[in-house]
Amino acid sequence: MSARIISSFGIIFLATAGLVYATGGVDTPPPPSGTHEVSFVLPKEARLENGLRVIVAERPGLPLLAAELLVRNGAEVDPKDRAGCASMTGSLLTRGTEKMSAPQIASAMESLGGAIDSGARWDASSAGIVVMSDKAEAALAILSDVILHPTFKQEEIDRLKNQTLDGLRVVLQQPGALARFVTERVIFGEGEYGHAAGGTVETVQAIQRDDIVKLYKTYYTPDNATLILSGNLTLEEGKKYAQQFFGDWKTDPSARKEVPAVANTDWKPENVVVDLPQAGQASVTVAKPAIKRDSPDYYAGLVANAALGQGFVSRLNREIRIKRGLSYGARSSIDSRRSGGSFFASAQTKNESAAEVAGLLQTELKRLSTDPVEGKELKSRQAVLTGGYARNLETNRGFVGQVASLVTYGRPMDTLNKFIPSIDAVTTQDVSAFAMKYFDTPPSLIVVGKAPEFLEALKKAFQDVKVIPQHDLDLNRPDLTKVK
Repeated sequence: MSARIISSFGIIFLATAGLVYATGGVDTPPPPSGTHEVSFVLPKEARLENGLRVIVAERPGLPLLAAELLVRNGAEVDPKDRAGCASMTGSLLTRGTEKMSAPQIASAMESLGGAIDSGARWDASSAGIVVMSDKAEAALAILSDVILHPTFKQEEIDRLKNQTLDGLRVVLQQPGALARFVTERVIFGEGEYGHAAGGTVETVQAIQRDDIVKLYKTYYTPDNATLILSGNLTLEEGKKYAQQFFGDWKTDPSARKEVPAVANTDWKPENVVVDLPQAGQASVTVAKPAIKRDSPDYYAGLVANAALGQGFVSRLNREIRIKRGLSYGARSSIDSRRSGGSFFASAQTKNESAAEVAGLLQTELKRLSTDPVEGKELKSRQAVLTGGYARNLETNRGFVGQVASLVTYGRPMDTLNKFIPSIDAVTTQDVSAFAMKYFDTPPSLIVVGKAPEFLEALKKAFQDVKVIPQHDLDLNRPDLTKVK
C-alpha cells in the first residue's frame, strides 16, 4: 500500500475520531491536570571591580547562549525636547563601531549562526545576542565592541532619523497609533514618561549627534549596567567572559547622570477627542495612571487586567466584539514601570459607534469591582498569565529577558519562582479590592477619529469634551494643542 493511501486512511481516521468526539456524547473537554510546583533555575551573581553586575543562569544541556548587556536607563532620561534620543542611541549601537561598519556587524553575527539586536525602552537600554554555545567567545567579542566602541557616524544617524521620520509620518495618520501617543501625554503630562519614547517628528528632527554622544557617555557606564547570560555555562565562566570583554570598561568621572522629571502627581481625568478627518475608524481609549512595578498590588493588578481585557474571552472582548460585533478586538493593559505606571483599555470601531464603545469601556471598568471575578473565570485568567510566563522562560532568550526586567525594576532574583504562586494566590476578593482601589474613580477618555460622526452622541454621555483638530495637535506639549 502506498504511503499516500496510508496517509489518507490516517486523515479519515482522525476526522472520524473528531466527529465521534463531537457527536458521541462527549460534550465537555477532559479536566485539566492538577497544579504542580514549577521551579526555575535561580541565577547566580558576581560583580567586577569596575562595578559591572554579572548575572548567570546556569542551564546545562541547552545548546544556545543568550546574553544581554543592560543599562538601567532608557527613554525616561530623554533630554528636554529630544524625545526619542535614548531610542536612537540604543539602535545606533549596532550600526557601526571603531572596527566594524553596520553591514560588517550583521555579517559577522550571521557567520556565527547568531543574531544581535539593540535598542531602548522605558527605564532601560540594551544590546543582546543569541548564538550557539561553542561560538560564545566570538559573539561576545562583537557584543562588547558595539557597547564599548560605537562611533555614532553622522551618516548612520541621518539614515536612522529618516527611517524613523518615515515611520512616524505613517503611524500618526492611523487612529490607533495616534491614540497611543496622545494617551501617554494625557496620563503623564510633563513627567518623565509623558513624551513619546520613540520621539515625534519635531523631536527626532531636532536630535543632534552631540545629544546622542552625551546620553551615551552619561548612562552607558559599568556601574549602571548588568551583563546577563543564560545557557550551558557556569557563573565562573560567565564572570571570566565579563572580565575578558568588559573588564576594562571605565566610568567617565565627568559624566553626571541627570535626575528624570518627576511623575505626574496632579493627574486629573479629562476627555479628549482628536478629529482625524480621513479616519475610516475611531480608536477609543480609557486610561489613567497605574501602579509602579514594586507595588504590593502588582499581582492582583495583573489578574484584574487579565479578566478585564487580556485574551479573547476577557470581559471587554466578550462584550464589545463577541456580543455586539462593534470591534475586531478590545483589550486592556497595565504597564508598571520604575516610578509610575499606566493603565488603558481600548478598542477600534466604526466612527459612528465610538460613543457606544466609550460607554461600554467605562461600564466594564466599573463592573470589575461589583461583579466578582471568581470560579472558572478567575482560574482561566490566572492560567493565561502563568502559562505565558512559563512559556517565555523555556528559551534562554526569554529567560534573559525576564531577568533583565527584574534588574530594570530592582526586583530580587527569587522573584522568578514567586511569579506563578503569587498569581495563583490572588483571590476574588483581591481582584475586587484592586478594582475598587484603582478603577473606582473616572479615567480619562481619548477618542481619535472622524469627530463629526460621533461627537454629538459622545457629548451626551461625557462632559467637558476637549476637541483638537488634527492640524492643531501638538504631541510635544502637555496640553496637546499648538500655540497660536
